[in-house]
Amino acid sequence: MVMRPPFDPQGTELGTEDLERIEDLLRAELAATAAAAPAFRPEAKPAGPADALDEFFWREDEQALLLPELLAAAPAPRALEAPERRREWLTFFLGGEEYALEIEQVREILKAPAITEVPRAPAQVLGVIMVRGEVITVFDPRHRLGLPAVSPGRQARVIVCDAGDGPRGVLVDAVSQVVRLPASAVEHRPSGIGAVNGEDIAAIGRDRDRFIILLDLASLLRDGQAAEGRG
Repeated sequence: MVMRPPFDPQGTELGTEDLERIEDLLRAELAATAAAAPAFRPEAKPAGPADALDEFFWREDEQALLLPELLAAAPAPRALEAPERRREWLTFFLGGEEYALEIEQVREILKAPAITEVPRAPAQVLGVIMVRGEVITVFDPRHRLGLPAVSPGRQARVIVCDAGDGPRGVLVDAVSQVVRLPASAVEHRPSGIGAVNGEDIAAIGRDRDRFIILLDLASLLRDGQAAEGRG
């Protein structure tokens, strides 16, 4: 199909110069219109809570942190708290009360054997026993603690212990168990204790809902002559 030259509104055929002049006018009009129009800007998002997915997906204009920056920004791990040190105590009964000796000072526990009395021995010394060829003195803690004397029952035991000057035996009504107490569960000996020898009580231990009297073994086995003088 052959294209005919364009015509003006009166039907007159336009020449080449007329066409170029019209094109120049159109270009100038378009340039003026573009200059007067406001620049295009993306529509702003309405104010409101941030989309949770915006933080999840990676954006092209987002700059990644380097590994050293990530390590510096990461919170330092909390140092693990060392567990509180616990001390073990062997608990036993005397006159219905629960007492304890530190387990490190206990050598063994024996069923109450026949005790040989020793003439003119201190009041707190019950006598001696033979343990694997070794003569061991047996003490009665009731005398030191101001408790009434009783005859040993079927559950009576002799706790062989050592306060640093050799093995000694302590006669108790019954052995209970071994408890592990942290320092926070041990209270210093309260003032005003009315026992005959309050210094024999080292501290008071708390195990759940019960109290345990922690004894000072060295004081408990102190020379009976001094105990008789105070009694």
